[in-house]
Amino acid sequence: MRKRLFVITGIFCLAGLVWVASSKQRKPAPAQVRAIIKSAEQLLTAKKTDQAIEQLQDLVEVVPENEQAAFLLGHCYYQKKNYADAARYFLKISADSELYQPALINAAKACLQSAKMEQAEAALQRFLEVSPNSPQAITELQWLYFNQLRVREAQNLLRAQLPQAENPYPLLYHLLQMEFKPPIAQESIALLKRINQAEPGQASILLALGYCHWKLGQIEQASDLIEQSLTINPERLETILTAADFYLETGDEQKCETILQPQKAYPEELEKQLQQDDRWHFLKGRLYFQKKELPRALEEMQLALKINPHEIQYLQQCGTIYQAAGHYEEAQQMFQKVKILASSHQQLYQIVASGALENPTREDCQQIASYLETLGKPLQARLWKEIASSI
Repeated sequence: MRKRLFVITGIFCLAGLVWVASSKQRKPAPAQVRAIIKSAEQLLTAKKTDQAIEQLQDLVEVVPENEQAAFLLGHCYYQKKNYADAARYFLKISADSELYQPALINAAKACLQSAKMEQAEAALQRFLEVSPNSPQAITELQWLYFNQLRVREAQNLLRAQLPQAENPYPLLYHLLQMEFKPPIAQESIALLKRINQAEPGQASILLALGYCHWKLGQIEQASDLIEQSLTINPERLETILTAADFYLETGDEQKCETILQPQKAYPEELEKQLQQDDRWHFLKGRLYFQKKELPRALEEMQLALKINPHEIQYLQQCGTIYQAAGHYEEAQQMFQKVKILASSHQQLYQIVASGALENPTREDCQQIASYLETLGKPLQARLWKEIASSI
């Protein structure tokens, strides 16, 4: 009898445990969900972050589609400086949610804090797809590019904002500062090393580090880092162009040729991007010139100039090719253009170096506009004229 009682009691206890477990996994009613979220918000406000996390974790286990809970969990983990989990929950928010934009910005911030620069870049780019005029996202992305010595991308980002900018002065200011005061390898390398140590294996960071070592004359370290970047992401435009430039500059013609004339064609979209990039044609023109294939060198240089007709080094190289081919009149025309552009470029540099951009006079703005017009930047020139007329 006693044995039977124990058995019956055991069955009831087991059933109770099963009921408790199943009730925990049962989806709460909408009103219960709202109450849990409100309670978590109050705990978060009261800085009881651990309790808020516990409540929200239990909720997302049974209601994983609840994006408000995921968003709040992201905030909790951000406050705890657990940036990896913060980013993970912020990135769970779907594109059709009203929380999508703040979640992307918060995810980018969390990724920046944890040195996940490529994830931060992707989040910021996605944010700008839905909110293209956000000053906060533009500024974050601008400095992300700048700190990785990606000046071309930073400038393109700012130029794209000029047509619709209510106040174009900050954009114009930074465009000129980046043009004449670009990041310096010696100053940038320490930050890049810290990022790489915290989060190794990011192709963009390895490339930036390799570039720094190259400019500092440390060719062996540069080569190793650039090759690592190329191995991790062989189809990244900036890596391809930087690697080709490095090998060409350091005399490794064979490796340069492998990149610029690969046996296996690049994917169609990447090939299209390369053909539309003036630097690609400039590099190919230099390679052909070194190989003394002057007609092909000239063809590539003309393609580069078609895309970017006011680039001084392209005009200079084109003139040099004409001269080597015995076309002295055409060479002289190119060198004359170089002289005119170089003069305006130097005058503009002096204005920037003087600090006049901090508080420009009407005369400064008019001079800047004139030089920019000569350098083939009509939109920037027009906007500087408008600033001049408003002073």
